[in-house]
Amino acid sequence: MRGREIGGVYVKKYLWKVVLAGLATVTAAVSVSAQPYPGPRFVLFSDSTSTYNGHPAPVGSIIRAYDPQNVLIGVDTFGVGPAAPAGYFGFMPAYGDDPDSLGDQGAIAGDLIHFTINGRAATIVAGDPVWADQQDKRVNLAASGVVAMSMVSAPSDTLVTINRTIRLRVGIQNDGNGLDFYRVTTTNNDTAFHTTHEDSFVYADSGATVYVTFDIHVPINVTQDPDTVNEVSYTVYSQVDTMQSVSGTVNMIVSLTDIPDEGGNRPEGFVLNQNYPNPFNPSTIISFSLPSRSNVQLDVIDLLGRIVQNRDLGEQAAGSHELEFNASGLASGVYFYRIQTAFGAQCRKMMLLK
Repeated sequence: MRGREIGGVYVKKYLWKVVLAGLATVTAAVSVSAQPYPGPRFVLFSDSTSTYNGHPAPVGSIIRAYDPQNVLIGVDTFGVGPAAPAGYFGFMPAYGDDPDSLGDQGAIAGDLIHFTINGRAATIVAGDPVWADQQDKRVNLAASGVVAMSMVSAPSDTLVTINRTIRLRVGIQNDGNGLDFYRVTTTNNDTAFHTTHEDSFVYADSGATVYVTFDIHVPINVTQDPDTVNEVSYTVYSQVDTMQSVSGTVNMIVSLTDIPDEGGNRPEGFVLNQNYPNPFNPSTIISFSLPSRSNVQLDVIDLLGRIVQNRDLGEQAAGSHELEFNASGLASGVYFYRIQTAFGAQCRKMMLLK
């Protein structure tokens, strides 16, 4: 609350609201998902022709409203609702200050409200941006920003078995100066494989890195020869400017052969996970978990059954463990890694691609 002299008893009664209000203000500066304080007083702003970089603000763009003290008082998304077009938002509540609470939660009558689109300051092209409780107002906005992106990590070629779904992710950095959001599309060179759960709205603040994901399902009725390769092409593009995109390919290497398990049935509580990344060059992570303390040994075996590397890991405690395996001294090809414990041994296949 602005301009009120508050006694010690009142401060104590409402101190928790001060903390919450302060946290909300800090969050607004750093979080894509920041929300305003929803007080009992508000104005409803709307528009159908606001622009970003000279075009109707793309569906999914974020509009924010602030009072003169830069307190976040309203958030909305362009194009929300059945068949809502680009450039449209509304009705967005822009909240007023709560007279029963300490701190500045929002606007007061006569405040000039300012707006951002995708984190960039918006110009009032037309309309009335002055705050007045319980009124509907239209404001036509225009903003602009640099849209740029780069790929910072790509999915690795992966060894998979039939009837399995693999989630792949692409690391994208927002190199622009405003909020951006991304969509991924994919194609498979083998129509028997199916792509699902392609991300379509992954938001990133300027300078942030996010991960855009998609799933590939390996069919159960693969008829090709073992170790066939399905190439997946993917494109991640900005939904603020669809001309900005990055593309790549990843191979799904299908093995129709079972992975040997020298311990027979898997002992309860002892789990050996698939290495990651796989295929790899030259290092990969091998992880496993133990039900209780045990001596552990790692063996790496080639296709002729020869142990090409082994490592005594000593006594390991119960729980999850990870170790890095470096194959810089080995030739490309298929290998098996085996973890031996007091609870038995398990073995999985991995592929080294140099």
